[in-house]
Amino acid sequence: MVMEKIVINKAEIYKIKLPLQKPFRTGFGELKDREIVFVKLYDKISGLWGLGETANLELPIYEPEFNDGSILLLKNYLLPNLIGKVLGSIEDLELFYSNIRGNNFAKVGIEAAYWHLVSQIKNKPLRKLWGGIKNLIPVGISIGMGTDLKDSISRVVNYIDTFKPERAKIKIKPGIDVKLIEAIRNQYSNLPLTVDANASFSPIDEKIFLKLDNYNLTMIEQPYAFNDLVNHSILQKKIKTPICLDESINSLAVAEQAIALESCKIINIKPQRIGGYWTAKKLSELAERNNIKVWCGGMIESGWGQLFNSHIASLPNFVYENDICLTKWYLADDILEKEIPEKDGYIDLEKTDNLFVINKTKFKKYQTLNIEINNR
Repeated sequence: MVMEKIVINKAEIYKIKLPLQKPFRTGFGELKDREIVFVKLYDKISGLWGLGETANLELPIYEPEFNDGSILLLKNYLLPNLIGKVLGSIEDLELFYSNIRGNNFAKVGIEAAYWHLVSQIKNKPLRKLWGGIKNLIPVGISIGMGTDLKDSISRVVNYIDTFKPERAKIKIKPGIDVKLIEAIRNQYSNLPLTVDANASFSPIDEKIFLKLDNYNLTMIEQPYAFNDLVNHSILQKKIKTPICLDESINSLAVAEQAIALESCKIINIKPQRIGGYWTAKKLSELAERNNIKVWCGGMIESGWGQLFNSHIASLPNFVYENDICLTKWYLADDILEKEIPEKDGYIDLEKTDNLFVINKTKFKKYQTLNIEINNR
């Protein structure tokens, strides 16, 4: 896709730490606050700047990459080498860091900032740049676990009763699994439910998923290890509930392998995990050609990242409810001037086009690191 030329003459790296309403517990660990790395790119030609959120974690507990590692790569290599580069298309940008293996979160910080610049220069919303066709996108709440089974049941019930979502995703792990879902299903018999294991089980736990297969679930997300496509394929052939892969899908190539092995029937696309929003577009199209539906997963982004994810979810094959981690559900405070509006389980994207505005006071308040990269 050819764009107006952009020449990067300055870049900045920021780290902020946002407070959560409550600790967020998953199968891979607990978040007590949300540390996030941002990349800001300055365009010499237009005089504009673009901001991108990496949405990575402090430790390598979700994917091998982590915040301080991303900062090191951005500070010492990627951003210094980007200064002075002429970018005429997204392909130019992808080619720039194509020699770097993995490190997708670092790359997406740059790519998101690039798209923010392009959106301003062309005066087009992100969804129009990416080929989105929907204005209303469905969203659902992702509910973390409590400290034990009893606390987890109480936490899920409290979230559902408080927010009254149209649909919900419930985190599980060994010991907090079938009994949790049984209790929730008994209380909310018709509420569409997804369970997310965050790769916390292994094939010896197969019987758990054979039992969960009886609870009318929309999908079972990432039951086994992040790098295990084979055992997901074996399990999918034994249960009727669709398996959704999340952590496993970190590139187009791996998605192709998962499709060939029939390891899943649904794919959770997290643009940060796969290295960018343009890759997310290509992955959704690959999945569509193979009759696999997708949705946009969340990393408890700030409102800025939530906006980007909302717009990628406007593409045709994003069918299931999207895990847009709305501030009112997770964060105690945010960096957007205005909160993203949600009504009856949907976000109206036309109402988000004027929300790409950072509250400078809050951004400064939660900032813990700022690094400038200028002309070499």
